[in-house]
Amino acid sequence: MKIERLIGIIFYLINRECVTTNELAQKFEVSRRTILRDIDTLTLAGIPIYSELGVNGGYIINKDFKVDEKIIDSNNKEYILLALNSLRTVYGNKKVIETYEKMKHLYNDVNINALPDVDFSVVTESPQIMKCVDLINKATKEQRTIKFIYTNSAGHTKKVFLNPLHTYYRWYSWYVFGYDTSKNDYHMFKVVRMKNISLTKELFETKDNIANLLSDFEKRRNQTNITVTLSYKQEIDALVNEYFKGEIVETVNECFIREIEIKENDFITFSILLGLCDKVKILSPQKYKEKVLAHISKIKKNLT
Repeated sequence: MKIERLIGIIFYLINRECVTTNELAQKFEVSRRTILRDIDTLTLAGIPIYSELGVNGGYIINKDFKVDEKIIDSNNKEYILLALNSLRTVYGNKKVIETYEKMKHLYNDVNINALPDVDFSVVTESPQIMKCVDLINKATKEQRTIKFIYTNSAGHTKKVFLNPLHTYYRWYSWYVFGYDTSKNDYHMFKVVRMKNISLTKELFETKDNIANLLSDFEKRRNQTNITVTLSYKQEIDALVNEYFKGEIVETVNECFIREIEIKENDFITFSILLGLCDKVKILSPQKYKEKVLAHISKIKKNLT
């Protein structure tokens, strides 16, 4: 177990610029003292790890340090191929497909047929969206500012100049995270709502850790989370559990009372709840319940 943790620490440091003792302890679920001993062990073994003092200090591994490919075992190979195959179904990029084929050849000792089949193709975005994602990724690599017209969920349209830092796939959609130069702040944009995307001649650079920036942004977004209490018959618990985890807090008159945490203005979550309203009661908060009722009234008015 210690050997696996030591190897894990090496890869964790390789993939990051600077990591604190607390972060390593939390990641590997051990004490700070254990991490300090592990760092000593790695240093004595000749791994070029050094510490940096100060507010933003931590452990850093020499950028020239390379890990022997032999350290990758059969389980690692299986997960690599599984991840690439899954990415292939959702991304469809020619390079991803080529990479998968190459890695499948290199790891020919892995039984491909024994791997789980994870297929995201049914929720893949359109080819037009994927072209936009490729363009944004190009801008990210070249560190070039992009401009586009953006329409938010409320239907408001604006022109945006963005320094793109990271694209990712979440909630069945592609998003780009970056620095909005007009707002002087970090924001996330849904690619499907972006029109007329183009690269400008403006170059940018960022010295901040993008993972930390994204984590801080997510924490700020999560401050808008609310707790919604639902009531429903026990026989549909599997259906509710499929979409909302939460916690069942009590049982009243053969009904489960479940508390779920959602983003207050998330369209997908709202749509799912709306679709379940013939089977599920929203008990609280009253404001969110009224929001759903108002939407149902609009639907009825629109259909009559």
